[in-house]
Formats: sequence, structure tokens, C-alpha cells
Amino acid sequence: MTLMELLRPAFRPRKAARFDCFGCTYFRNDAKTIEQALPGISSFSSAHASVRADDGLCTRHDTLLNGRRACADYSVRT
Repeated sequence: MTLMELLRPAFRPRKAARFDCFGCTYFRNDAKTIEQALPGISSFSSAHASVRADDGLCTRHDTLLNGRRACADYSVRT
């Protein structure tokens, strides 16, 4: 067995559990929720805009943030 064959499993992508805002109970990133929470955002087009990308609302901290963040209040979405 070659060294490369021995090391290959270590470099395979793994499906990791999501412990960022996307997987959190408190995170909402659907356009309807954002438009309701931020009246007037439709004047900038809408919450469906591609520039919003991964942004959403944290209902725990009442904050608009990027879904790739994480905090100590993380709660698994069920």
C-alpha cells in the first residue's frame, strides 16, 4: 500500500453537523420573515435579492447577520 492510499481517507470531504446560524432554531432567512421584520426593505428591491445571500434574522438576539456565524446560544433546529 502506498503512502497516498493510506492518507486518502483523511482528505475526503466529510458531512459535518452544522453548528452555524443556518442550523439554529433562532435563525430565519426566508424573504417573507425578513420583509416583515424590516418594513421598507422592499424599497431596496426585496428580501429575495441575491446580495442578501446567506443573511438572515436571529430571533434570539434580534439581529440581521450572516448565516455562517455562530454563537453560544446555538440551538439545534428540529
